[in-house]
Amino acid sequence: MSMPPYVPKYVRPQDIALSRARLKRRLIGIAIAIPLIFMFLAFGYSDQAPAFLRNSIIAVDRMLGYPIIGLLGMILG
Repeated sequence: MSMPPYVPKYVRPQDIALSRARLKRRLIGIAIAIPLIFMFLAFGYSDQAPAFLRNSIIAVDRMLGYPIIGLLGMILG
């Protein structure tokens, strides 16, 4: 008993372009989000941040085992 030959599924050029556009949009969003999150966390640890923001970022950092302050210390220190 032999297997039938593999026939790849036809994908329209419009679908390929749409898929590529979605991928680009996701990658650009990720590339923008990472520095924004870093800036938000760095601001949260500064003296200029409101007390509730500073306390909430420190509480989240404490729950995670202080990776945020360690990362900020390596980059900024």
